[in-house]
Amino acid sequence: MLSVIVFLIFLLVFILAYLFLNSLFKDKIKVLLRLEKIKGKSKEINPDLEELNVSFYERVIKPIADNTSNIISKITPTGMKTRIEDELKVAGYPYNLSINQWFLIRLFLSIILPLILITIAIINNILISRMFLGIIIVILILNLFPRLFIKQYKNKRQKEIVKTLPDVLDLLTVSVEAGLSFDGALSRLVEKMPGVLADEFSKVLNEMRIGKSRREALRDMSERCKVSDLTTLVGSLIQADELGVGVSKVLRVQSVQMREKRRQRAQEKAMKAPVKILFPLIFFIFPTIFAVLLGPAVIKMMNTFGN
Repeated sequence: MLSVIVFLIFLLVFILAYLFLNSLFKDKIKVLLRLEKIKGKSKEINPDLEELNVSFYERVIKPIADNTSNIISKITPTGMKTRIEDELKVAGYPYNLSINQWFLIRLFLSIILPLILITIAIINNILISRMFLGIIIVILILNLFPRLFIKQYKNKRQKEIVKTLPDVLDLLTVSVEAGLSFDGALSRLVEKMPGVLADEFSKVLNEMRIGKSRREALRDMSERCKVSDLTTLVGSLIQADELGVGVSKVLRVQSVQMREKRRQRAQEKAMKAPVKILFPLIFFIFPTIFAVLLGPAVIKMMNTFGN
């Protein structure tokens, strides 16, 4: 076990030293390359110097990871890839995570990391039979971690959309009633109100600029978010566009409805609060109160009967 600890300490020191030296000399190498190009000697630049300008991750780790993830993606069933792609899309692609990177992370957590742990156990003469149950539990937990990570981001994103939708509708309603077109109101929204929903409307505007119709862009936004309130709003806007109804009226009605839904959700949470407080009250607060109130009396009775 001591040898493993020493190895891990050595590995950590090596990584920290590499990161420190890389950050120390990377800027100097970039400056030298720029000076060479300014002098007109770009053709005579030392290839070793130019290669060092690229980080170790981009030179070595990234190509290996990309090739491995591409191989995994090719052997993965199409249905599974489609489902994971939809989950990543709804989660907003956290950390710009692509589907190939997701497969690579899952491969590392569910296969490579357990193999490393087994290898460490063999080196330290630990019987695998004693660790079998623990290894199975670790593999299951690590296999579920990427899904839980994506699910957490998806829920967080959807909650933020539901929370900000009434305010977004108010701003759109005021802008349209003030004389702006719907596209102009969306542009004003993107400028004035940051957040997930504003980013989604920014994507809608960008898609419309490259030639996609408003109806298709709004439908794609609804598919990306998968929020029922937003789907209702998009359906109302599309129907109003088809029937020739004024957008301001639709936005006003939807704004009132979203405010009412927000109030109902707040009331629902307030009604659930006493039930949620009940279990901490019974198992944590009441025993403490009983100990404080009855403790001195119990101690006095024990001393009395003991004498």
